[in-house]
Amino acid sequence: MLNNKYRVYLQKQPQGFVKKLLGNGLGTAEGEHWAKLRKVANHAFHGESLKNMILDMIASAEMMLQRWKNHEGKEVEVYQEFRLLTSEVISRTAFGSSDLEGKKIFDLLTKLSSLLFKNSYKIRLPAISKLFKTSDEIEGDKVEKEICNSVLEIVTKREKKPMTEKEDNFGSDFLGLLLKAHHDADD
Repeated sequence: MLNNKYRVYLQKQPQGFVKKLLGNGLGTAEGEHWAKLRKVANHAFHGESLKNMILDMIASAEMMLQRWKNHEGKEVEVYQEFRLLTSEVISRTAFGSSDLEGKKIFDLLTKLSSLLFKNSYKIRLPAISKLFKTSDEIEGDKVEKEICNSVLEIVTKREKKPMTEKEDNFGSDFLGLLLKAHHDADD
């Protein structure tokens, strides 16, 4: 069943807000495109690469615990704290730091997912959807474009960094590993 040589098990292509949220990445791609993405991502998901990210995860958890110590005797909003922890871990492991760029992307993805859930039970007629967009669809398009621009800006900065430093080191975070695999001469 996991072998789909004969294309019997087709994936349903995501539509609307789901497509904006998931994009055309590893989870939604098929065929040669999937194989190419999987080969590049395989470097980043290797056991050694993930081990290197543990220190960043620990640092984020320690920051959260320190914030909790400062709230001694007061209530802590656990949902908000774990959302912040998740944002911090993703920013550090994906983009190499807990800077504003990573948090901005995480916040935009959260906004896009809230639009998805808000519109998940609304039925749109295909002909009308192509002619008229709702305010949520217009907002979703803006958020999607902003996410793409933010990621491309981070990638561009990262690609320029090794060139200026005369070093073939894109970093040990997820983005750096993907860039290294992409620029590796060994296909």
